[in-house]
Amino acid sequence: MDRLDIAIENMRALHYAHFCNIMPELVNRLSWSHKKIHEHQIAALKSMLRHAKAQSPWHAERLAGIDPEAITLADLAQIPTMTKGDLMEHWDDIVTVPGASRSEAEAALRNMRDQFYIWGDNTLFTSGGTGGRPGIFVYDWTSLALNWGGMCRSMETYIATLPLANGHKPRRLRLAAVGAELSAHGSFVVGRVFSNPFNQTQMLSGWRSVEQLIPKLNAAQPDIFSCYPNLIPALAAAAQAGDLKITPLLIACGGEHFPESSQKFAKEAWPATDILSCWGTSEAGGTFPCPLGDGFHISEDLVIIEPVDETGQPVQPGERSAGIYLTNLYNKALPILRYYIDDVFELDDKPCACGCIHKKVKQVHGRGFEKFQYRKTVVHPVTLQLAVLEQPQILEYQIRQTPSGVHLSYRSQGNADEGRLRCKLREALLSYGLGEPDVAVERVDQLHRTTAGKLKRFVPLLA
Repeated sequence: MDRLDIAIENMRALHYAHFCNIMPELVNRLSWSHKKIHEHQIAALKSMLRHAKAQSPWHAERLAGIDPEAITLADLAQIPTMTKGDLMEHWDDIVTVPGASRSEAEAALRNMRDQFYIWGDNTLFTSGGTGGRPGIFVYDWTSLALNWGGMCRSMETYIATLPLANGHKPRRLRLAAVGAELSAHGSFVVGRVFSNPFNQTQMLSGWRSVEQLIPKLNAAQPDIFSCYPNLIPALAAAAQAGDLKITPLLIACGGEHFPESSQKFAKEAWPATDILSCWGTSEAGGTFPCPLGDGFHISEDLVIIEPVDETGQPVQPGERSAGIYLTNLYNKALPILRYYIDDVFELDDKPCACGCIHKKVKQVHGRGFEKFQYRKTVVHPVTLQLAVLEQPQILEYQIRQTPSGVHLSYRSQGNADEGRLRCKLREALLSYGLGEPDVAVERVDQLHRTTAGKLKRFVPLLA
């Protein structure tokens, strides 16, 4: 290890210590009242607006008519919205880190061989580009710790209750996580920084096949195992077949939509295991798991999430949105204000039984951009997946739009009824009014994943 590597390793150790120092306060915020959350959000929003107007030329122009001192949550609609396209096109005029530029960020990320720091103690990473275009994000020292701490804080007290000793001498937790391998993706970068240096998480690559992951997991025997939800069906099938021999106390899923079918697979394979999930973004994190294993809560102390319809108007709890506006209240290195993400949210319209009053997300129903457009006919592919979910032997699948129908690729354990698949997919397309749809079904050995190790279940036809 050369001198530079040692210096970076020492910085990561200090960063982890900083993360540990702020965690008690983040955990304490879970018991905040509605009034306390509201007051905090207003103060943080005003501070972010002041900073953006003073330090970001792009935001300063757009916010010229906004008085940060007079803003209230009822005035959010006055703040102009932004998109990932805006962020990437105007990155240099949005970022507020002195000396930072997109060209230098891109060059640094291209040459990345391990997680590093740039422009002082700032951290860079990219998103997976699931929506078609990767983003570049920079976090300052404290905001990166807040990002990770905000998502994992509800597990702090949960982990303290885990039965690790089994009546004998207590031992360390065994931790394993499947995400991006050595890369600039956020799942690698954040995991690299905030893995306990005295009890490292074994990081496994989401690029590898399940067959390659199984022996590594069997050797690791994790007490806590985290992975992308799309891996659950194949891992659960391997566990039920006796190939995967792990009995984790907790499985934590995040980073993408976690459908009820995958949750069901997990509970059938590991009935004594707790299953927790949350939703997160490279832009801000955003949620934390409900400790009861029933959905997740919005980190209202760190972000403002506004579920909206296709016209940008608010939708009520219990209704599905077309997307959300996300405002990051804590990362001043890259101000994110009312940033549009087309994830379909459904907030719970009832208080959560866990007692936490941070808004509860009942479900995230995939992504709005995934809809298939055939001239004037719009098909929501989440309906098409019902044909797949009724055949439990299918472990992984991808539905691609074609000019006049769909192409289903799948991996399975045993034979699937392809005739029924074709029939059900055709019926679903006909129900939307698509005349004489063309349906193809193909069994494959491997499905393509993104650089982050994620599987895109629905792939629209490129315009």
